[in-house]
Amino acid sequence: MAENKKILLYRIDEQAKNVIFVVIEDDERLWGNISEDMQTVLSFDEIFRDITEFRDGFLDYEQLTDELIEAINGRGAIFREILERFDDNRLNSFNFFTRYYSDTLREIFLSARQEIDKAGAFHNTRVLKKTTAYVNEVFNHIREVMRDDWNFDFNSESEMKSFRLSFDKIIIRGNDRNDIYTVADTALVNFFYDFSFAIHTRMLYICSCKYCGKVFLGMKNAVCCDGEVCQATYQREVKNAKRRERDNSTYKVYRTRLSNYIGQQKTKLPAEVLDDPALVKKFDEQRKVFTKQMQDMLDEYEADNRLPDKELDDFYEKMKQEVMRFVYALEAEAE
Repeated sequence: MAENKKILLYRIDEQAKNVIFVVIEDDERLWGNISEDMQTVLSFDEIFRDITEFRDGFLDYEQLTDELIEAINGRGAIFREILERFDDNRLNSFNFFTRYYSDTLREIFLSARQEIDKAGAFHNTRVLKKTTAYVNEVFNHIREVMRDDWNFDFNSESEMKSFRLSFDKIIIRGNDRNDIYTVADTALVNFFYDFSFAIHTRMLYICSCKYCGKVFLGMKNAVCCDGEVCQATYQREVKNAKRRERDNSTYKVYRTRLSNYIGQQKTKLPAEVLDDPALVKKFDEQRKVFTKQMQDMLDEYEADNRLPDKELDDFYEKMKQEVMRFVYALEAEAE
């Protein structure tokens, strides 16, 4: 049987957390002409979700493919009817792996059918066995890869397992280019291993987004995916949490209360004070003095790992009294 006419190339960018795929004919004269519009770029998260979705629905895909394999050497009308269902499944899917496997197998199915048709009405037994065995061999490899959970153990600590894979590299160098692609095998097992290695290198884990519920690959205990809306919500929550922590921490809450109290007294100042720039400046400068006195006391508590107590509460009340004495003196100065 003839080899597949097309090959799948991939290049993993660990820093950008994406993979560049290129489907191209197996002809070295074409490789140097690979352009951006020929590339499919998927993020690690998109790949992980597509792999998961494809494996979850693999039983239905497997049944349809087995039907097509059985029909290869049957009546042409039956083969075309099942092929049409196979194509509907392929063309209606946005899943990268469904499309790749289906496109690859479709070429093999059609090639096998052509070999059988060439055998003519005498149904050459040797041709039938050879073509059917080849198609089964290709799909059984895919089936074996999909059923082995170890192939998709992307971020867990597994038992040691050593093996050697044989696959090719395509190097495109010159004219300001220096690209290296890996040639994927038909079952994509070498890609899955490379993808797993990239995830381990980046120390990524399977996480679930608390906002949209999607699984994604992130740092350990990450709670948010890279979605624009989810990221905006997460950043807003982090900002609010930091503000609450800053405002309500064990020690700073006293400074915040005193600052708010001084601010309230400023709004209550009579017009005679507020219309006098010199008095307003005097108030603002004294406000800094009061807040520094409060902060100095809090620094002492924090340095001694001393929790707030009655002494600190009394100091806070004393500071409020000092503020009011200053306010009364300022009002008297304005008269």
